[in-house]
Amino acid sequence: MTSHVVVIDSSARRAVVKVTATKHLSDVLEEACSKLGTSPSQYGLKHNNKLVDLSRTFRLSGLSSGAKLELVQLSRSASVVSVALQLPEPEGNTRLTDKFPSTTTLWLVLRKFEAGVAGDASTKRNLTARAAPATNDGSSGAGRLYYQTPVLQVMSRELSSFTDLQKTLAQLGFNSGSMLIRLNFRTSETPLEEAMVQIAEYFKSGNEGEDNKEEGQDRTAPEAPSEARDLNPASSEADVPASEALTETSPSETTRATADPSTSIPSAQRAQPTSTGRPVQIFSPPTSNTPSAVLATYNPADYVPSIEHAKAHQRHLQEKSRNARLPSEAELAEQETAEAEKLKTLKDVEIKIRFPDQSSAVSTFGQEDTGAGLYAFVRDDCLDEKWKGEKFLLSYSASKGWVFVPDDPNKRLIRHLGLKGRVLVNFKWDENGGASMAALATKDVLKGERKKEAQVLKPPEMPATAVEGDEEGVKVDLGKKEDEGGEKKKRGVPKWLKLPGKKS
Repeated sequence: MTSHVVVIDSSARRAVVKVTATKHLSDVLEEACSKLGTSPSQYGLKHNNKLVDLSRTFRLSGLSSGAKLELVQLSRSASVVSVALQLPEPEGNTRLTDKFPSTTTLWLVLRKFEAGVAGDASTKRNLTARAAPATNDGSSGAGRLYYQTPVLQVMSRELSSFTDLQKTLAQLGFNSGSMLIRLNFRTSETPLEEAMVQIAEYFKSGNEGEDNKEEGQDRTAPEAPSEARDLNPASSEADVPASEALTETSPSETTRATADPSTSIPSAQRAQPTSTGRPVQIFSPPTSNTPSAVLATYNPADYVPSIEHAKAHQRHLQEKSRNARLPSEAELAEQETAEAEKLKTLKDVEIKIRFPDQSSAVSTFGQEDTGAGLYAFVRDDCLDEKWKGEKFLLSYSASKGWVFVPDDPNKRLIRHLGLKGRVLVNFKWDENGGASMAALATKDVLKGERKKEAQVLKPPEMPATAVEGDEEGVKVDLGKKEDEGGEKKKRGVPKWLKLPGKKS
């Protein structure tokens, strides 16, 4: 007896779909939508109020014959799917990974990996316009070039025709999570020039502006689609010429942060130029073990909340009391893209390097400065000659805790590490990287000329506020209040704070 399932839409219409053990549920959805007159890209299937994994076959889905499936409408916004492409042996037998919207077709996935927009951006490959010579009737000599069709293996399904490659990730049942695509090539009986004409007819969508591929066409620098730039903002930024990128950070703009009186560093302390031409400010270590904040006069009025504080606290409680859904993967991707766009607009970042003896060096770094440049600045412009050969590490505070700055010329401080504003970087000897015992035992690492330039970092002076007993100030007494007779009595519990029950 042939197995079947029943698909019911929101208007109680039914569609009976015959299934086999190896039939994928995505095919069941397409067949049901064609009978009900709906688009399969906008709908999914539910069984017992649970979404069905459309990438599975009927045998692995856990459904029984005659199961009733509910046709539900999916979110209109595309979700993000992590795609891993396993290349065949001729292409190095490597695996490329990247994230794509669920509305991306298989052909566009291949094109983005091919152009270097996705995956390894430094390597460009030929995945969709391959050809192999063939001989006629076994005769020797080079024959005509025949098109090599890309064959995609997705789970237990093989996709090789142009019609199959037009399917989106969602049509294959992948609306979220991750998927693995194994790529192989099969030499077809279609000549290359005819296959190029068929490709141009099949893939004329707006997302495929670079599909006019002819034999001998230069494919080394394809223009990245706008959708690919949204997925990988760093790749579009890497296409900017070096001359334009250097003009974004001029010397006057670089030194502006150090001369800004709004920062905590006094404007009178001028930055001294270094051997690399980068201005730097050196501050001597503190002379006392007592923090300067402890020396401030205690004033109870500093701890009295104002009306603005009370209103802000009420707004915070109201926001936390509302039910809020977690952001989707698409929204998280949009947030990452927006954060990358913000980082591109930054001109420079002010970095303060704190050494083991609590002395510090402050300088500014631009968009083109890398982690290796920061290490070179500390090694050449700050450390004494006898310590330049020692291994050290630089760490900064990130969202996941303290993270080491990579000594990599390809990792930029602003774009890749996300440094912005004013950042504190700690200097530490690399105990596991070969630092000598003498280096581990010393804390005085600055060179002599930098010590002479060192200035004392004075904390900002707080405005004097009168405390209890000061005739010119405002008296603050939180514990007692005076009654009509002039005697002080202990303040009772406010009316708004009293709990229900016995009233005293």
